[in-house]
Amino acid sequence: MQQPHELVVLLLKGVIFRHTEYRSLEEYLTEKYRFRRVEEKEHVVSEDRQIIPADHKRIVFDEESKSPVVLEETEEKISTLKIYEGEYLDARIFVYVMGDVVQREDVVAEAGGGEQYPVYTSEYQLIKLVSSSGYALQQLIERLTIDLGLDIRSKEWVFHRSREG
Repeated sequence: MQQPHELVVLLLKGVIFRHTEYRSLEEYLTEKYRFRRVEEKEHVVSEDRQIIPADHKRIVFDEESKSPVVLEETEEKISTLKIYEGEYLDARIFVYVMGDVVQREDVVAEAGGGEQYPVYTSEYQLIKLVSSSGYALQQLIERLTIDLGLDIRSKEWVFHRSREG
């Protein structure tokens, strides 16, 4: 008799990833959790780079004078399908990055012309996570949300049962 095989799918829509060290969620997953890339297809839709002049004229409030200043912005819009595979809590997990991804890199300087550093932001249209363990998916997303401050517009759980054979 064939045993049913259950898969849990978690769809994340409108995900925003922001970090000063890792360029993307995929890079974070590969370096921090040892996920590996299974497949990658992407097409650059548009690319824009803007250098903001240091002598821009505007009113600066006292609070703003202490906040970091963006010196350069680079934005790239990509249509993509990327598949990553890894393990979390002893469960095998597949991560699909699908649709449009907007990746931005802002070069930021501390107030008063201090140290410069990049801030990477990726906005994902759709990320699909698939595993046989819904618990592992839930825990991974909670861990990523806590560690990275992921902003997720909507989550949708789908449960799928099929026969192996």
